[in-house]
Amino acid sequence: MDHSSPEDLPAALHDAVADCVVIDCETTGLHPADDRIIEVAAVAVRYGRVVDSFHSRVNPGQPLPQIITELTGLRDDDLATAPAAADILVPLSDFLDGHTVVGHNIAFDLSFLASESARTRAVTFRTPPHLCTADSARTLIPRSEVGRYRLTTLADRLDLPHRPSHRAAGDVLATLDLLNHLDGLAHHTPRP
Repeated sequence: MDHSSPEDLPAALHDAVADCVVIDCETTGLHPADDRIIEVAAVAVRYGRVVDSFHSRVNPGQPLPQIITELTGLRDDDLATAPAAADILVPLSDFLDGHTVVGHNIAFDLSFLASESARTRAVTFRTPPHLCTADSARTLIPRSEVGRYRLTTLADRLDLPHRPSHRAAGDVLATLDLLNHLDGLAHHTPRP
């Protein structure tokens, strides 16, 4: 979703809160060409509330770097019996289909989904309409109030109900909290 001007952002946030899918991917690293998805979670949202969910660990087919194990708490054994990316991409694509996709630094998640789709050829990935909560926060919240626009920092400074933990299911709920908060800021009415 393009909200290239601050004037477009309130409508984009309002539309996303009304009907979207919030997504988060955990990965073996930062480079979609070389690294792999290890966990993905998504929640379908209607009027700011979760109405459906998708969650799967993913076997990356390669050992986890120690730093990723330390960050996520996931170990190779935890992923050994998880489905491969090719097996989750079709149901995940179906879950996302027809919705605006929201994420914190959403370009990261979308780049990994596109890369995994191209690598596995399980689905043809088309970039969906999307909204980035990090970009939206940069537009609506002065840096002096939050310091950095990391999801953890925003959740702490804004006292959001969920705190991110570098696990997809928890991070998706923290992102939804942030989306609801940003919608409230954009419309000058705080959301619960």
